[in-house]
Formats: sequence, C-alpha cells, structure tokens
Amino acid sequence: MYCILLSSIRQNYSFILRKNLVFKLFIPFTLLIISINKAEATAIIPRDTVKNVVPAKPKPRVKHKPAIDAKVVYNARDSIRLDATTKRVFLYGDASVKYQDLELKAAYIDLSMDSNIANAHGVENTDSGRVIGKPEFHQGADVFYADVIRYNFKSKKGRINDIRTKEGEGYVFGKTVKKDSDGVMYMKDGTYTTCSARDPHFYIMAVKLKVIPHDEIITGPAWMVIEGVPTPLAIPFGFFPLQQGRHSGILIPAYGDSQAQGFYLQNGGYYLGLSDHLDMELRGDIYTYGSWAQRDIINYDQRYQYNGNITFGYALTKLPIDGTTEFSKENSWNISWSNHQDPKARPNSTFMASVNAGSTNYYTNTSYNPSAFLQNTLSSNVSFSQNFQGTPFHLTASADHSENTITHSVNIDLPVLTFSADRIYPAKWFTPDNAVLNPNKWYNNVSFTVTTSAENRIATTDSLLFKPKTLKQMQNGITTSIPLSGNFRVFKYFTLTPGVSVTSTQYFQSIRKSWNPHDSLIVQDTVQGFEISNTYNATVSLSTNVYSLYSLGIHRAITIRDVIYPTLGFTYQPDFSTTPYNYFQSVQYDPNPNHIEKYSIFQNGIYGGPVAGKQEAINMSLANNIEMKVREHTDSGVTYKKIKLIERFTIATSYNTVADSFKWTNISLNGNTTLFKKLALNYSGTVDPYKINGYGENMNQLVWENGQVGRFINNSLTFSTTLTQGGAQTQSQGQQNKQKDSVAKSNSGPGLQFTSPDQYFDYVNNRPAYYAPLELNQWSITMNYSIASTLNSGVNSSNSITQGLTINMSAQVTKYWHASIFSGYDFVGHQFTATSISATRDLHCWEFVFNTIPFGFHQNFSVEVHVKSSVLKDLKLTRQRDWEDTTQYQ
Repeated sequence: MYCILLSSIRQNYSFILRKNLVFKLFIPFTLLIISINKAEATAIIPRDTVKNVVPAKPKPRVKHKPAIDAKVVYNARDSIRLDATTKRVFLYGDASVKYQDLELKAAYIDLSMDSNIANAHGVENTDSGRVIGKPEFHQGADVFYADVIRYNFKSKKGRINDIRTKEGEGYVFGKTVKKDSDGVMYMKDGTYTTCSARDPHFYIMAVKLKVIPHDEIITGPAWMVIEGVPTPLAIPFGFFPLQQGRHSGILIPAYGDSQAQGFYLQNGGYYLGLSDHLDMELRGDIYTYGSWAQRDIINYDQRYQYNGNITFGYALTKLPIDGTTEFSKENSWNISWSNHQDPKARPNSTFMASVNAGSTNYYTNTSYNPSAFLQNTLSSNVSFSQNFQGTPFHLTASADHSENTITHSVNIDLPVLTFSADRIYPAKWFTPDNAVLNPNKWYNNVSFTVTTSAENRIATTDSLLFKPKTLKQMQNGITTSIPLSGNFRVFKYFTLTPGVSVTSTQYFQSIRKSWNPHDSLIVQDTVQGFEISNTYNATVSLSTNVYSLYSLGIHRAITIRDVIYPTLGFTYQPDFSTTPYNYFQSVQYDPNPNHIEKYSIFQNGIYGGPVAGKQEAINMSLANNIEMKVREHTDSGVTYKKIKLIERFTIATSYNTVADSFKWTNISLNGNTTLFKKLALNYSGTVDPYKINGYGENMNQLVWENGQVGRFINNSLTFSTTLTQGGAQTQSQGQQNKQKDSVAKSNSGPGLQFTSPDQYFDYVNNRPAYYAPLELNQWSITMNYSIASTLNSGVNSSNSITQGLTINMSAQVTKYWHASIFSGYDFVGHQFTATSISATRDLHCWEFVFNTIPFGFHQNFSVEVHVKSSVLKDLKLTRQRDWEDTTQYQ
C-alpha cells in the first residue's frame, strides 16, 4: 500500500518534488513515522496473565483530551434541529459555525458532534430557481466561496466543490478542491486570473493546481483562455508568487523585430530585492544584427532619512549603411543619480544630488521620449551644505557639470567650496545679548556679509574629457567678497542706500601675450604661479515710491492706481588697467609696432579679471505697477474687484561721466503681467542708443539726436497659459443609481444585435457598460507662444526672427479613453516641431497603450496590450516600428 501511495504522489506532483527538497523528504519521513507508530502500538498490547493472577491496583482516572480544544458556536436564522441519536446538528437559514479563527456560513449546514465534520451548501430559491446562500469560509483574513463544503474542524481538512477565492492580486477558481491542515489547497480543473469580473475576461486554465496561501500558486500543464476561447498559449508548469514585499526574480523581456537591427529582446533581465531599503534591476537589450544595451538601476530608500536611485546605461548601436553590406557602430553611455534628503533628518546639513551625464548620442540611440532625445543640454549638481548652529556661518561643497549635445562642449566644476556668512550688524557687537537695535540710529542699519569661494574647472569636449592633458588644462581660483551697505530714511519719503564692496581674487596661473612676427599673430602662453587681484567700488542710490490714483466711470466706479518706483544711483570704480595695479599688460597686435593694445593677465580666469577704465556712472531705473479696482454691487453689498494691468515694467540704463566715448549703456526693458487671471505675458528688450556705420559698427553718435530713442537690438515676447477642467459630476445621485441599474441589466442581456436604428439608440442609452459616450470631464491644455527678434550686426545688418507655438494637451476623452498630444509649430520655418501622440484604453483587467511620433525626427510608433496587474504584467502583446527602420510605417 505504501508503494502505491508513493507512486501516486510522484505521478501527480512530480514537478513539485523537483522544486522543493522538503517534498522529496516528505515520503520517507512519513513512512518512518508510520513505522514508529506501528511499533509503539505493538509494544503496548497486554500479554496473557491468566496463570499469574495478581489483584490489580486501582488505576487513576485519566482525563481524556477533548476532540476539539475550543468552543464551537453555531446559530441559524430559521431553525436549529438536534438529532440525539446520530449526534448531529442541522442549521437552516443564514447558518454559521465558529471555531477559533474559523467561520463557516451557508444557507444550510449540518454538523456532526462525533466526527466534527460540517457539511454546507446553498438552497434553491423557489421563486427564481437560483441557488442562494452558498457557503463562505473565513479563516483569519482569508475568505473563499464555494458551492459545497465538507470540513473537519478537528483536523482542519476539507473537501470543496467549485471554490472561488482571492489570493494576492489574483483570483483562484477550482472545480474539486482538497484542503489540508496547513491551509494548502489542491485543486482539480483550476483557474487563475487577475480579472475581478464574475465571468473573467481571461484566465489561466490548469488541470491540477496547488495554492499555498500567502506564498505561491503552482500549476501543472496550463493554457490561456480569453473570453472563454482556449488559445494555443500553453506552459508545461507555472509559478505565481503571492508573497508581499520585494522578491528577486527574472524580468521578462519584450520581443519584436526591427528592420535596421533585426529581431530583438528588450528590457529583460533580473530583479534583486536585496532588502526593504535597497533593490536593483539589471536590464538589457539584444539584437540579432549585433546591437545591444544594458541598464543597471539601483533604488534605495531609508524612511525619514533619504531616498534616491542610480542608473547606468551603456549601448552599442549598429545600423546598416545605405548601399553597402556594412554597419556603422556607435558606443554611448549615460549615468544618472537622484538623491533626496528628508528635511527633518538633519536640519543643519543637507545632501542633494541630481546627475545626468554621458555621451551626447545616448538618448538619440536608446530613447523614444521626445523630451529626452531632443534636449541639447545635460547638467548635473551634487552638493552638501552645513549650517553651523549658533553662528551665522554656512559651508557648501558641490560639483557641477554641463554638457552641450550639439557643440559637444563639456564644463566640469569640481570641487566648488563656498563659505558664507549671514548679514552681520557690527552695532550688535557693542550691545547686550538679545537686545533690540534702535532703527533710528544710523549706525544700527550698517551691515556686511562675507563670501569665499574656491573652484576647479575643466572646459573641454566630450572626446577629450578623459585624456591626460585635460587635467593639465584645469583652471582654478579663490575669491572673497565683502560688501558693506546701509539703509537710511532721508527727507521722510526717500531711502538712501550707500555701499562699499571689496573683492580679492587669487589665481594659480595667468596669461602672457606676445607678438610673433614670423607668423604675424599673437601668441598666448599660460604662466604657472600665484597671482592676486584686489578690486573695490563704491555705490550710493536714492529711491522712493510715487502713488497716483485716477477715478473713471459713472460715480467713479473704476479706480486706477499707478505706482512708480524711481531709483537714482552713482557708482565709482577706479581704472584697474593703470600702472599701480599691474593687472594689465600691453601687446602688439599687428606688424605696426605702434599698434599696441592692453589685455588683462586674468582674462581667462574662472572669476574673470578687473575691468579696464574708470567708472563714475550715474545709474537710472524706473519701475511701474498699474492696478485697477472695479466697484460691483452684489447681494451681500458693495465689493471691489482688483485687476492687475501691469504687474511690473522696468526701464534701466546708466551714464559714465568720465568715459571718453560711448558714455551711455544699452537701455534694458523688462515687464510682465497676467491677463484674465490665466494668460501670463512676459517681455524683455534691449535698446542701443548709438548709431551704426555701414559696416555695422557702433558710432559715437546718439540715435536720439535725430529724434529717435534708439535701435532695438533684441526683443522677446512670450504668452503662456494653462487651462484645466476638474472632473465635476453633473449627474444627480438618482441618475447615477439608475445608470448603475442599467449597467447591471446590460451585463445579463444579449450581445450586440441591432435590426433598426431605434434599437441602436436604445442600446446606447440603456447599456452604458458597452458604450462610452464622449465626456470631457478631465482635460488640460498648456500653450506657449513666443516671438523674438535679434538685430544681426555686420555690413548687411538684418533682423532674425523666431516665432513658435507649443501645445501640450491631455484629456479623459471618455470613461475609458485617455489621450495626450504634445506638438508645436514653427511659424518661420513653416513646419511642425517635435510631435508625440499617446492614448490609453482601460479594458478592465487589461490596458491598451498607443504611442507615436508621426513625423519628423525619431519617427516611430508602438502598440501594446498588457494585463494591468503587476503579477502578470509580462503578459502582453507589443507591436512597434523604430525610427531606424523606415521612413514609412509598414
């Protein structure tokens, strides 16, 4: 008999025995236990003692352990019948039996007191003919439903017919089920699905199925069934994890073919759930024509401390060369890092990282996102800042990187150290602690700050970045700035702000220039050695506010307030190109020895150098703000509505009184406002007050001498707005309930069969589950319009104009459809800019996704249908065409 049992188990669960060593040891371990129990039973059989009769001693009374060690509670709504002969209890109508954490509910239950076995099933409704009160079994947080349940409360084993239960994100159905004392269920003709519909839209059918609660589901041969139709998609066995949290496993790749790169497997790999705070994804792509790529993603999260991710990517792209059998080859890489620190973790120190660095062609070769492959600048910043508690001092250490994907230029600042202090009031040094300074004393308003920075910089191209000579070209320097200023009220309505600023800059290299007569050019040499430059300037400014009110309309219902902010200042700075400072030297710039020009030995320094020429400049600026108030009569009385006409408009220029020519600087114009509370308007412009000659060069003659203000050399005007609509419900509660009833009715009705238009419209109105009308409940539109003009200098000076419009739209088109469009139009080039269109369709347990770039650079499209649940997320069908393949979709 034991051999038969062993053979049966091996035939039915051979795939389980191969998976788990515990099951391999289960059979011999069971036989060993049976043998031990048999030996013990033989050992306690009493021998024949008739020949030696000895009076038996009275045996102590043994307390037998009850069949079950907890109270069984049962009740029913209709009636309870007890059969004393068979020791059975019959429960009718909403019956329930409770034992420990187990509870069995059904319309009918009979319970045997001897065997502790309960039988439960539903009863037929005489009116509708449907079975009601089908059994429900509860064990802790686990619940399952069935047609018939036979359960032993003592051994906790049972036999179930037509079970339905939820395990993790999925649902399990079984025709015939055996449940053991550990809660493991063995099913015959079982199904597994993540669809929550009563009649699932899809499921995986298995002849045999084993469910280990909160662990995994194991199946034998299984196949996919969609809408009740079996498909040829079959597997010899399957494992579906039910465990919560992170678990390592294989990442299923997407498959397809590319005309340019061959058949491929994309985005496959392995996931490592290292801990609750750290995980890793190892993903890659491979193509039959030789291209491949890898992406390593590390995610980390320490709650209430920090979180972030690190991504490293490398790609080898091989594309066919037109007209040949050869392939072009491109290597590209990228590294990105994002780190965020919880502000409450360390209030006095902060560490932040935002890194995006790599090859200029990486996103072009690997990404389908327009915002990624169209960007022309990659930038990074890693910084640590420390505030010294109880002091006004701060320290910041950072590293910066910027890269232009068009010019391939790279700038790296590493490291950058900045030591700074908050504004310090010297008067506090002579006052008791926590004493409040008297603002009426002028010396109490005098303050200064200190900022010191040290920096190393590399400026090169991406192809020379890791070359040894690049480090030799590193620039570095240290600068300290101490601005001292005060703020005083004068003549009651004016504010006087004097200030003095001292800056000291140290460099470890400088430049020297010389004339090379043989080649007729200027030769520049870098001289190593410590050099220092000290500069200073003094400023004073006087400002005030001028208010004007204008009343318009009947009974002065409209009031306009105009606020003008005039500022007049003076700046003094000596000429640092003179001999006492020795910051400038002279060099011959053409074969004529008398043609000499000055240059700064610090002109290539990262902080620049001193400015040549003396400054005694008068600075002028005029800012304006205009608002309007409109009086309105409402039910609650008279109210005033404020409307901003011009939020800010500023005009600024300066006049250098000691300059020998070009005393006026360019006039800058800046303004912004918001119209109708939705439309943001920004303007900037520059006006050159001087004339130009026939070669496009400035002349020392003012334009306004001819009655003109100046020449606009650049202008920029932008309009931007964002329009949104919330998902407000317009239906009443009664209408919603009526719609839900119609949905329920439509689920039980026939399919799409129309014989007349009237039937079609009736179907649309009464069966919304099958028809979703257009209803833009949630939508968003963001528009940006810009126009700019720049005056090109030269012999044939002309204005270059750029004008463009970008639109980003997204909308919940229907209850199940969501669409988004990003596009733009170049009015100068008369063409559309980068355009992308995407749409998703909610298919209940599935989701349809469509993405395309219909024209232009990186033209492509992709269509995918996948299961929404994360358990079966790799169950998908994908079709795509890459930008490398063809110029037309096939």
